[in-house]
Amino acid sequence: MMIRVKIDDLAETELRQALREDPKIPQANFLLGELAIFQGRLDEGIALMNREIELNPGNANAFYRLGDAYALQLNWDEAVGPLKKSIWLNPYFSAPYIVLGKTYLKKNQLVPAEGILRRAVEMDPNNKSAHYLLAQTLRKLGREEEAKREFEATQRLYSDPER
Repeated sequence: MMIRVKIDDLAETELRQALREDPKIPQANFLLGELAIFQGRLDEGIALMNREIELNPGNANAFYRLGDAYALQLNWDEAVGPLKKSIWLNPYFSAPYIVLGKTYLKKNQLVPAEGILRRAVEMDPNNKSAHYLLAQTLRKLGREEEAKREFEATQRLYSDPER
């Protein structure tokens, strides 16, 4: 609850105390890892996500955050595996699709990028990032008309105050 109301320092203290008392407590490493990633301490966040995954290999969100942290480091090759595992564990969450699509785009793997990003747009049609990344991918594929439509969709979403 402390994290949700932005009392990060106190939350971190409490989470570290909980781990001292029980190093296998579920979600503690995950929450500490999220804090570290959000604060730009990516190496620490990656280590904490890996610890959470050791304790709970079915935690789709931990795999997503791990892949996202690697992507934030521009470590595209390392990002792919955890993002795929996240999708496999929870195929109904659009965020890992978007980061995986971006990863494929950055690796210049345009066909997989297009497929993943189309799925992300299908799942979350109001996601600006998904439309924008899909537009970039289509442009790189030389499909200017389709890219233009996606850029226009992105612009509409940015200009709509309800979104």
